[in-house]
Amino acid sequence: MKSTNNAQKNSTKRSPALIILLVLLIAAAFFVMSDAPFIKGARDTLMQKLGYEAIDQSAEDGSDSGEVSEAGGGNTAEAGSFDLEAGELPEWDGNHYVKVNGGVPEFPDDVYERAGIHSGKLDPFEYYGSLDDLGRCTYAYGCLGEETMPPEGQDRGDISSVHPSGWAKAQNWERCHLIAWALSNENANPSNLVTGTHYLNYDGMRPLEEEVEHYIWNTGNHVLYMAKPWFSGDELVPRGVQMIARSVEDKGKGISFNVYCFNVTPEAEIDYKTGIVTTSEQAAQDARTYVINTRSGVFHYPSCDGVKEMSEHNKKTVTATRSELTAQGYTPCGYCEP
Repeated sequence: MKSTNNAQKNSTKRSPALIILLVLLIAAAFFVMSDAPFIKGARDTLMQKLGYEAIDQSAEDGSDSGEVSEAGGGNTAEAGSFDLEAGELPEWDGNHYVKVNGGVPEFPDDVYERAGIHSGKLDPFEYYGSLDDLGRCTYAYGCLGEETMPPEGQDRGDISSVHPSGWAKAQNWERCHLIAWALSNENANPSNLVTGTHYLNYDGMRPLEEEVEHYIWNTGNHVLYMAKPWFSGDELVPRGVQMIARSVEDKGKGISFNVYCFNVTPEAEIDYKTGIVTTSEQAAQDARTYVINTRSGVFHYPSCDGVKEMSEHNKKTVTATRSELTAQGYTPCGYCEP
């Protein structure tokens, strides 16, 4: 009888220890296997401190394929991928854009931190980098959702007061938002507008912007988003704009792309430093008479009203081609559009 009581006492003493051990094992399994953002962030941090590289499970299971979605259709280069460098930007090959990093989106750490991805407290926001020393846009990023979009029925405001770097009159330039107004409700923000062609604005960027917009409205989900203009040297007009996006709640299943959109005009030559655009028709023109305003550096057709208002002291009549004058640094008149 005594031995039975001792056994019961020993069993009673072991029970709390077994329960604690079982709880610890369950907690450890949850910590290792959970996809909860705050748990995953803590797990990745611990692994990095221990010397291991954090692995994104969504990339392993194929949910983030990096494929450009259907809105891009056949407008992207299928062969190859580019890692962008300012000195070695891809040349336009007839496609609206090419994949960067295999199409897989990557963001600076600030994007994840500001959006609260690892903390589990999602925080929609937008951020616009300051203009650089040449007055050029640098980048814009955010966690976009219905919270950042304009209210339904609201019209976009006037943006004509903003003249982005490289803007030149009468060259058919458009003011291109880095983050579209429909996604950000940003109007005349100089840090969000670059000088772009219609080809870039409507054929390259707009289909991808609309895809993100429709995804947000249809799902109520959020999208990490970044746009960055790429300049060559000290040029004032960007050679292209990189667009990166990845849907948050479904880990990239709905939206996932990383592309470089070309800022070009087919059959035209662009001086990316001055903003002067010369079409193939203009380049083929023979020499003709122009009147240069030596004070402003603008050249006109002789019949232009600007010539009549010009001081005789500043008039200079020349016979040359348009290309010769632009190569010398002269700017075509924005009214007579020579």
